[in-house]
Amino acid sequence: MGYLSCKAESAITVHTPSKKSEKPGDFLQGNEDLEPPINKKIQHFDYSDLEEATNNFSEQKLLGRGSHGLVYKALLRNGRLVAVKKPSHHNHRHSAISTLPDNEVENEIDILSKIHSPRLVNLVGFTNTPHQNRLLVVEFMCNGTLYDTLHISQQPPNWGRRIRLALQTAKAIDTLHSSVPPVIHRDIKSANILIDGNFNARLGDFGLALRCHVDDYRLLSTPPAGTMGYLDPGYVTPDNLSTKTDVFSFGILLLEIISGRKAIDVSHSPPSIVDWAIPLIRRGKLLTVFDPRIPPPKDPSVRKQLAVIAAKCVRSCRERRPSMNEIVDSLSFLTKLVPLRSWNGLSNPCMMVDTVRPVGHVSSRPKGAAAAAVCGAADDGKPLSNPRRVYSDLGFRNNLMDLMARKVENENDQDLTTKRKVHRSSRFKNEGSSFRSVLGGNTIQRHHSVG
Repeated sequence: MGYLSCKAESAITVHTPSKKSEKPGDFLQGNEDLEPPINKKIQHFDYSDLEEATNNFSEQKLLGRGSHGLVYKALLRNGRLVAVKKPSHHNHRHSAISTLPDNEVENEIDILSKIHSPRLVNLVGFTNTPHQNRLLVVEFMCNGTLYDTLHISQQPPNWGRRIRLALQTAKAIDTLHSSVPPVIHRDIKSANILIDGNFNARLGDFGLALRCHVDDYRLLSTPPAGTMGYLDPGYVTPDNLSTKTDVFSFGILLLEIISGRKAIDVSHSPPSIVDWAIPLIRRGKLLTVFDPRIPPPKDPSVRKQLAVIAAKCVRSCRERRPSMNEIVDSLSFLTKLVPLRSWNGLSNPCMMVDTVRPVGHVSSRPKGAAAAAVCGAADDGKPLSNPRRVYSDLGFRNNLMDLMARKVENENDQDLTTKRKVHRSSRFKNEGSSFRSVLGGNTIQRHHSVG
């Protein structure tokens, strides 16, 4: 595998994956259409400038750890926020298996300088200062990771948002696999899925990625690498690497999205999400697999298809796993069945509020009361002096009181909803038999070696 020569700017090129363009209907509804065009020009930065932008790599600017070191938040002189990756020679990845040398930075530059996509955390530039560690500058994602969204956020995302995050991640991996030559990420996990300002998923951290020859999808010289819990149990020697390795990891990620459970959780038995979920799916106990923090998808076909996609991805026989292109098609179909409810990490569906009040008037209210009004919660009962325009999954409203009134109506229906829940188990009890016919008797095997 060749690496980028940092002394030759002509080596920095833009490569467009050789795949057919996606249909307009395949793109997600709403915010994804608002994404700015990607700047494909790779910049060269001075090391001292990035030192200044990160306050000399202070702890206050530290965002987290990547595959090859620390990641810092930086404010460039032009006012742009970016993330700076600084290699750490003493970085030990407790959660991962990696025997790669210190060329991961060069590897990431080599790959990201040739592939650009709105579904990736794209490369902005890098440093080329003599006698200094090479620094990478990538796009800044302001809403954390998918791991944070699923396991740390107080309000988990709804199913419309989850399916679209899964679809966006699948599109990112498909972009890598469809490039010429194909790229295998090797470290697909929720911590490497970043959430941008429009709550869309971006795939990042390409330190372990490999770019394979167009006629050879398996690299014979690079040792296996990845994160325990997501690592394909069949990837034990270099000659076992293929694009289906990423498919297995995506299957683990999809189970994580479906269940809200971590890939490896020692507080549960079994700790592996595969060993726990797949037997339940084979027996048709879907409601046990879906995240208990929110109601499961209402459509039985949606529940079934999500589980089937995940189960197929983690098949022990890699030849029987679907391609990422097939997964994208399946998830794209499901997005048409599940409406996209506006979600911003809060319990209320309201996502944007445009106010015509003077700013001073708004800030004069107690913070708790203001927050309660924005979220549609009960206030002090006094009518608002000025109208607000609210965008939510309930549509446009001229006043917050309209949205609040709608919420009261929903609360009045709580008794009826409670009565309907009594019949839920009887309504879904026949799902098990259909799953055994879809998955087959020997389709899925338990992977104790996963974790």
